[in-house]
Amino acid sequence: MAVGNLEFIKSATATGVTSLTVTDMFSAQYDVYEVFVTGNGSQNVGSITAEFLDSGGSDIAQGAYGFAVLRLDPTTSYGEVNGTTSNSFEFAYTGSSDKDFAVKITVFNPFSSSSYTFATIQSMSLQGEKGITVAKSTTSAEQMKFNANQQFTPIDVSVYGLASN
Repeated sequence: MAVGNLEFIKSATATGVTSLTVTDMFSAQYDVYEVFVTGNGSQNVGSITAEFLDSGGSDIAQGAYGFAVLRLDPTTSYGEVNGTTSNSFEFAYTGSSDKDFAVKITVFNPFSSSSYTFATIQSMSLQGEKGITVAKSTTSAEQMKFNANQQFTPIDVSVYGLASN
């Protein structure tokens, strides 16, 4: 992994919405980004997902996300969630009740037009999660969209670029 300093790019927040699109996140300036997401999913949210968007707001990998997530439930054991032709990727699981969540998504090469966009995910809510995803597309991503099947109350996103030393 690259070594360097985190440089703040932007933040966004919303409440009472089922999705939040954060624009102007990625550019040619950095190859690695740290995206921190916190918030609360209202009742029955369950899986919270995300997707990478191009400059026009279109999903860069519709139906072509690969992901694998290991969920650790503190009261039982672990479980796996995965997909190879998904429309988005899971980044947190809040379960069926009103739970807070905290997530770190490390994104690699989102602006590159010669390689896929990869991300690693670490999250905590009803269950802890560790995962990886790939957007199987060489289209440059500039935005991300965060989705829930019910309202976020709220959702906060902070974006940092990892500067090289």
